[in-house]
Amino acid sequence: MQPTSANLTLTRWTNVSLIILFLVMLWLPTLDTIFHIDRTTLPRENRVLAEFPELKPGLGGQKEFIAGLEAYFNDHFGWRNQLIHLHRRMELGLFPGKSGPSPGVIVGRNGWLFLNDNRTIENYQGVRRFSPQDLLDWQALLEHRRDWLAQLGIKYVFVVAPDKQSVYSEQLPDWMKKVRPDTKLDQFFAHMRAHSTVEVLDLRPALRAARTIAPTYYQTDCHWNYFGGFVAYQEIVKNLSKQLPGLKPLPLASFKLENKPIPSGNLAEWAEVDVNENCAVSLTPKPDLPRLEMSSKPTECVSSFVDFTKNPRAQGSVIVLGDSFRNGLSPFLGYHFGKVTYYSRFPLSEKWIKQEKPDIVISEMREQTFNECNPKGFDDWADYLMRHFLHSPPAK
Repeated sequence: MQPTSANLTLTRWTNVSLIILFLVMLWLPTLDTIFHIDRTTLPRENRVLAEFPELKPGLGGQKEFIAGLEAYFNDHFGWRNQLIHLHRRMELGLFPGKSGPSPGVIVGRNGWLFLNDNRTIENYQGVRRFSPQDLLDWQALLEHRRDWLAQLGIKYVFVVAPDKQSVYSEQLPDWMKKVRPDTKLDQFFAHMRAHSTVEVLDLRPALRAARTIAPTYYQTDCHWNYFGGFVAYQEIVKNLSKQLPGLKPLPLASFKLENKPIPSGNLAEWAEVDVNENCAVSLTPKPDLPRLEMSSKPTECVSSFVDFTKNPRAQGSVIVLGDSFRNGLSPFLGYHFGKVTYYSRFPLSEKWIKQEKPDIVISEMREQTFNECNPKGFDDWADYLMRHFLHSPPAK
């Protein structure tokens, strides 16, 4: 059967289109090298990219120039940044849990990313354990804090902010199986319930239960979102009410809850993949709530800030010693107290506490930091730290 004129025309145009496409693809790297069309962010690499070589006289200089030119081209050819970005997106989508764009990131199910640092896997699996002496050292530290603060009339609560894998374990990759059912955190809470009366707060049950309302952690970030921070705030205030009768947390109905996609979180940034964050739950206070005054001051420590909230309708002061998880608490605690001060630090300086004279001290520490900290002598260097690195004048 002879091909028709229409078939011949279609074949001819198909061939021409393929040739044009081939030529365009062939010249795209060159065009980008000249005109810098690719605006993709430069990938994070643990090395310095090759610079354009200098031509030196002699045969040896020419050989070095040619080798340097090849290295320069390999590091700077057109569309390189975009191709690396697409490759990492492909790794993230095709090989969850088996391969990852960054060794510091664990790729879970359904687009969930988890932080991989400080022996995260071993701690989650229950491989690493607290010794009996470790548990006694934590007990001694917290009881000393509680008793010393009580002498000054100050209430104390110790809070561990759970790592995301402790709340969203079903989103972990298949290979991340438990070796033991309990973790270091389970050991700690069991020990403290059996041997101490210090107020230590396990937030995991509340954060898991609240997921029926909205996500409590970001998908692409290692922190809880603002709804998770709100749930933690409610549990802290409930716990404080044992020491301060009449103190009650605000209900969720006092806020407008929204979940709007935002740019990717810190784990996606570290993995250098550009994906939307779909669990960015926020809470906007309704008009009947008092307006909080929020401020921040830098400290002498690099990249460290002290945050404050003031509420003219309330009385009392609170100091929160914590890490980046404290940011999820800062929009809420201030509704109950005249001033709340948030410090990015864990040790407790007795000299500084006497100077500040708060009514309540809340210690917050994320689970992974808690797992790796040595509590023995933990507060001994606090005054030095405050004096030399984290000094900041109190808010007026």
